Formats: sequence, C-alpha cells, structure tokens
Amino acid sequence: MSEKLKIEFPMQLVRGFFTGAVSALTITLFAFVVAESTAINKEHRILLLSIPLAAFLTSFIYRKLGTIFRQGTNEAINEINMRDSGVETMAKREARAVTPEMGIVAGVTCALTHLSGASGGKEGAGVQIGLASASFVSWIEDRFHDIDDNVEAHGTYLMCGAAAAFGALFSAPISGVLFGTQFASPRTTRLDAWLPCTVSSFTAVLISKALGIHILSIPAVTALEFNTANTLYIALLAVLIGLAARFFCFFIHQTKNLFTSHIENEYLKTVAPATVLLAITLIVYLVRGDFRYNGLGGDLLADIINGNFFTYDAIMKLVFVTLTFTASFSGGEVVPLLIIGSGLGALFSSITGLETSGMAAIGAVAMLAGGTNLPLVCFALGLELFGYTEPILLFLATGIAFVASGRHGIYSTQINPY
Repeated sequence: MSEKLKIEFPMQLVRGFFTGAVSALTITLFAFVVAESTAINKEHRILLLSIPLAAFLTSFIYRKLGTIFRQGTNEAINEINMRDSGVETMAKREARAVTPEMGIVAGVTCALTHLSGASGGKEGAGVQIGLASASFVSWIEDRFHDIDDNVEAHGTYLMCGAAAAFGALFSAPISGVLFGTQFASPRTTRLDAWLPCTVSSFTAVLISKALGIHILSIPAVTALEFNTANTLYIALLAVLIGLAARFFCFFIHQTKNLFTSHIENEYLKTVAPATVLLAITLIVYLVRGDFRYNGLGGDLLADIINGNFFTYDAIMKLVFVTLTFTASFSGGEVVPLLIIGSGLGALFSSITGLETSGMAAIGAVAMLAGGTNLPLVCFALGLELFGYTEPILLFLATGIAFVASGRHGIYSTQINPY
C-alpha cells in the first residue's frame, strides 16, 4: 500500500464519520422544525391566508442575502465537479457558495413554506443543510491543512454531506450513499468517495434514528409478481411516467416564465403566483372541504398507497407544487415527485386492475428517477422507503422512466447523463 493510501484511508473514515454525525444533528433539528411548522398550520388553518406574505418574506430574505443561497444544491454540484478541473485557487476557495450560513437560510425559508401551508417538500432544503454541515466540517479541516493540499477533500465533504442528508431524511442509508456519489454527475459513480459517503450516510441514519427524526410514514406495500403481463404493464407505465417527469420540468419552467415575463416588480413575481395558489387552495376547500394538496403531502402519499385516491390527485398536486416554486418558496421537489408519481401509478392500477399499493410505489420512484436523472438512487429508495420486495420490476420502471424523461431534471447544473 502506498504512503498516500495509508494516509488517505483513515482520513476518509474520519471525514465520513464527522460529516455524518454533524449532519445527523442538523437534519434531525430541521425535520423537527418542519414537522412542528406543519402541525401548527394544520391546527390553525387561518395561516393559509399568509401564503402570499410568506412568499414575499422568502423572496425578501434571498434578495437581501443573495440569490446564490437559493441555489445551494446546484452550487454544490458545481463545486464538486470543479475539483476535477484542477487545483482551486484561494480566490475560488473564499468564493465558495456552500457555507454553513446557507443551511440556516434553507431551514428558515423551508419552515416558512410549511408554516404557511404552501405545497412543497423538505428534502431540497435538507440536502442544502447537509451540504452546509459538510462545509463546516471541511472548514475545520482547512484550519489544519495547506489550502492546496486539501482541495480534493472539499468535494468529498460535499458528497458526504449530501449522502448523510438524503439518507437521514428517508432513513435510507443505501440510497444516501448512491445519492452522494452520483447526484453531481449521473454519468458515473464517484467510487473515490464511496467509502466516506458510506460512513457518512450510515452514521447519519443511525444517529438521527436514535434522536427520533421525523420521516415519512409509508404504509405497507404489496409488490407485483414478476411475469410477462406485469412486465409489459410496468414498461408502459414507466414510459408514461418518464414523459410526465419531462412535463413536470417543462410546466414549472413555463409557469415561471409566464409570471416573470409579464411582471416587472421582483416581489410581485413571487406574490402573484402565491396569491393564485391561495385562491386555488380556497376553491379546493369550498369544493372538497379539505386541504389535500397543501403542505408536505405525507398524508396524501399514504392515502394514495392505501387506495384512497382520486383520478385528479396527480394533476392537482402538480399545479400546487408548480405555483409554490414559481412563488419562490423553499423546500424541495422530491416528495412532490413521489406524490405525483404515486397518483399516476394508482390511476394506472385502476385501469389495469393491478394491485394499487404496488403500482403507486413503482409510480412514485419512477417519477423521481425521471425528475432527478438518478435511476439507481431511486431504485434503492424504492426498496428501502417502500419496502418493495420485487426488485426486477422496480429496477425496470426506474430505468425506463429515466430514459423516457430525457435530458432535463430538477438539478440544473447536474452534468448531463447523456
């Protein structure tokens, strides 16, 4: 074993452990804040009237602190990929966008999203908090190393932070490892960071579970049998969901353009779609008597898996989520993608007569694969989060949906997988 490997091996273990431990603490606190914000909104539904105000405050925070804070995950992708282009200069090091402060901003703005009852996730903000935690641990190591000697370590830290956050948020350590090593560049798995990301993800999951982290509560799922008929059905569903994932990205982009091209005032660009979101929320309440499509959506996901769904659930969630992110709310697209996909899968089950929960689970992870360009991550998440016991059909669905979704995804700076 070379001298470099003798030194690097224990350092990777240390980096992975401390990043996972720090991320576990911050992610657990963040998940608690989001859960409390959601509970307060459910107890005091009058807070839904504050959706336009919350959009204004979120926009105000980012405009005052800098819009670079909003693009934390994409900035991390840039930083991870930048380390492969050569040695960072001191100027680049000082200009890094992923900082501990970014995590605080992400947590506060995501809390505003769920306190007001806008329709967003939490995983995007959670990953930013994991990245910010990793940046903090990296900063500590920088104090003991020459800048040029520690350039490659920073990219490893960021991958570890992403792995820890994703793993802890879903209590899915394998998915966390794959996410950390693939999300920046889906073309390849970063095996050079495999060991620290594994240590980081598993450490974060174990510690966060011990601390009682709030995670999605998923009902039991009945897997479909692997046979010719089911294979054909799943392949068809995956193609349709891949196209739906492509439409998801297109619809959000076009809706944002619609408001930004017709409104000059920067704050009105966010308040206007937020006001439309509030209006649709009130209309749905008057028609249905509930707020099914507001908030994180964990209850909606569980309802769909249990067979308590409506044919329009997927499209309604898409509209709510699109208006939420057009209004510049913070949160994440992961859970919304899972919900939209599960709604499409459940609808397909009602047409084909296949088991609803299994189809909903496959639809959920297939939609996520199409939106993130990370089919292996989503395949593992389907096994861990949904407890899906038929890996062949699940693997087929994530792969086909990924291909059918095309080149675009929710991470704009991600290296194109094609």
